[in-house]
Amino acid sequence: MRIEVVPTVEEIRHEQLHNRTAIVIDVLRASSTIVTALSTGFASVIPVETVGQAYALRAKDIVLAGERHCKSLNEFDYNNSPTAIAAASSPEGKQLVLTTTNGTRAIQKAARASCVLIGCFLNATACIQEALRRKHDIVLYCAGTRQEFALEDGLAAGCMVHKARELNTEVQVCDLGSALEAGYLNLAPEFPDCLFHTITGRRLVQHHHTPDILYCSQLDLEKIVPIVKEKRILPCNLS
Repeated sequence: MRIEVVPTVEEIRHEQLHNRTAIVIDVLRASSTIVTALSTGFASVIPVETVGQAYALRAKDIVLAGERHCKSLNEFDYNNSPTAIAAASSPEGKQLVLTTTNGTRAIQKAARASCVLIGCFLNATACIQEALRRKHDIVLYCAGTRQEFALEDGLAAGCMVHKARELNTEVQVCDLGSALEAGYLNLAPEFPDCLFHTITGRRLVQHHHTPDILYCSQLDLEKIVPIVKEKRILPCNLS
């Protein structure tokens, strides 16, 4: 079994998805929001690329969440904020429609994979365990930020590579994955402080989303593994 890492949303290629399990990683914040929404009690998450697509889905049991460049969207119920979603009132049975700058685009572009999972620090171990269980080669697909590599996504990928090596000593890893694993092991003692100094982290601080950074830096807070099924995201055990 081999693990490959794709550093940004723009760099994915068809051959990197064919017959593979893809884990979409957008630590700050789409992946963390999706994991939190399902853990909080939302029935599913519907990722859409555009604000117009989100508006079109508005209904009684639909909640809209999203952002563009960290800024809230008019008439949306929530920003793309896992801490706000965690505090949502009576989410049971409702569906969360989510549109973000990079994360939801990455999910759409990963659709050709045999299986698409959503991962971050919050569910890192559970997510890589599920990917290994499926027996396909794995691609860790980092969303990035504004067409650039995002360090927090790379560190989460490195964390999953490290967990995978612990679980399966015969797993093969691309050079980028090995470098990111080394980076994660070097910087892990500095969590969560190091996330405040990433490009995305600095932007979130400027927009007063510091609580989200602290929340998203927690390792293995959840065991839930979101999986994309027919354009919706569900917990694996309900898929």
